[in-house]
Amino acid sequence: MSGFDRVLEGIKAVLLATEEIRRLSASAQELSREVREIDRRVSRLEGVAVGQAQASTPPRKRLSKNTG
Repeated sequence: MSGFDRVLEGIKAVLLATEEIRRLSASAQELSREVREIDRRVSRLEGVAVGQAQASTPPRKRLSKNTG
């Protein structure tokens, strides 16, 4: 294999790696969007759960201090 063939193979490998990096970058961006959406949904569910828990819990009675 001549030096020129090696250079061509190297360029081909770099181009393939560059395309793979682009693909992975796009996948990472999509995953980031999905994680943000899941975070928003979980936050809403937490708010609903806290609201329901507070609404269903009767208010606490305070103990009166005996003065006498």
